[in-house]
Amino acid sequence: MVRGLYAAASGMVAGMLQQDVIAQNLANVDTPGYKKDVALVGAFADEMAVRVEDQGAWRLARTVPIGRLGSGAYVRGTGFDRSEGPIIETGAPLDLAIQGDGYFVVEAPEGEAYTRNGSFTLNARGELVTMDGMPVLGESGRIVIPSGGEVEVRGDGRVAVDGQIVDRLRLVTFDGRSLLRKTGGGLFVAPPGAARSLGAADGVLVRQGFLEMSNVSAVTEMVQMIAGMRAYETCQRVIWFLDQTLDKSINDVGRVA
Repeated sequence: MVRGLYAAASGMVAGMLQQDVIAQNLANVDTPGYKKDVALVGAFADEMAVRVEDQGAWRLARTVPIGRLGSGAYVRGTGFDRSEGPIIETGAPLDLAIQGDGYFVVEAPEGEAYTRNGSFTLNARGELVTMDGMPVLGESGRIVIPSGGEVEVRGDGRVAVDGQIVDRLRLVTFDGRSLLRKTGGGLFVAPPGAARSLGAADGVLVRQGFLEMSNVSAVTEMVQMIAGMRAYETCQRVIWFLDQTLDKSINDVGRVA
């Protein structure tokens, strides 16, 4: 019976962590390039449940298996969904969207980082940067846009100003889906050497004047939140029932008449 209390309590803890992940997703439903988090729920190892029986002249005890008994659930980590979000048209010349499995490379304070958020702007030096001021990298380093020029970003990532090519965006992908790790602010990091550069033959297209939005579905997340709350309430009722049963066993069944 105490095992049941532990199992129900672990379900409540796992449910609370799942609700936190869903709330984070809902808070970023309108964030460009955001990839929704997924709570990875596991189960503690099942144990064999047995029945003890007496048999034989000497009443030797023997056990008979009656099934397996679980001992609860837990959240073993958080992953994220890499699927592509909807692409919307903004008309802004420095808004870029990647159609396909690719990432922009930016220069973060800790080193290279990767993002799907193509909402870019220019800093005081004419460098193409993210909204947080991190330079966007091209094949020749930081991309500098001469002032007053008309910017054109072609489908293969080449950046032209007044018809003259100034650089090509560095676009990368990752063959191992578990290599990427979120660091916040729409950025991802990966171990050195994990990124593979993309070329024209890889079929990845850069679209100027578009943004990839979050891949979070508000309706799906709300349904999961409601289902999670129902599971949480069920665990609460199980704990209440077991508590009442223990109370009855201790105070009534064991009472000496």
